[in-house]
Amino acid sequence: SADAVSEYDFLPNADSLSKCLFMADRGYFKLSYLDSINKADGCYLVRAKATSNPLVLSGVNANGKELKRFKKAKLKDVKKHIRRSQLVDMDVEGKTAYRMIASWPAGKSEPTYWATNLPRDKYPSSAVIKLYSLRWQIELLFKEWKSYNNLRKFSTTNAGIMEGLIWASLLALLVKRRIGFSIQKLMGIDISSFMVAKNTQSWFYQLMESITHDSNSQTRPVWYWVIDYLSKYAKRAHPERDRKTGRLRYGLVSLNP
Repeated sequence: SADAVSEYDFLPNADSLSKCLFMADRGYFKLSYLDSINKADGCYLVRAKATSNPLVLSGVNANGKELKRFKKAKLKDVKKHIRRSQLVDMDVEGKTAYRMIASWPAGKSEPTYWATNLPRDKYPSSAVIKLYSLRWQIELLFKEWKSYNNLRKFSTTNAGIMEGLIWASLLALLVKRRIGFSIQKLMGIDISSFMVAKNTQSWFYQLMESITHDSNSQTRPVWYWVIDYLSKYAKRAHPERDRKTGRLRYGLVSLNP
């Protein structure tokens, strides 16, 4: 959206999020919208604003032990106890009832809050916080678009040309990722989508050029060369570490049709 236009106007319709998980930063913390997702049988996980002050109905620590201080009190009145408990999982009530998780990172002057309707029995507080960290992939996606797919400034005032260039940028990223994750599945290695994009000039233009010539005899050797090239130079640097502490620890894989 344009800087002068509210992002709220571009949020997906809550009814379209049934059986889906909506994740967003605190700029999208709007209880009426989150409640509509809940009523549509969808789930949400959103950073809550530090100024939030709902009524805390109950609270437990990371081990599920009930915290007596967190019972029928305003959040601002029990906030100081979050530091001692390190992580607090609360049932709260404001304009609507929801689950709020709070932690107080070392060195920070304020706690961090998350609002969610994910069930506590299936998603303990520590898992919810780890799940939210996957939002960083969205920021990396934007970086990839801007840095390696030219989704920046366009030297034109023609709206039609500008729209075409935007679509070309978006589609280029999808094609690159589709190729990268196909090679990952084909070769059984962990591919870095960032490295696939970063090496665009080395492989992508050559492959696209061979395809436009509509010649299997020309495309086939280039495609085999691309497989070999990306298998060597677009591998994840530390896949074993990523399986323990990074993105791969969640067992997520790319979906290929």
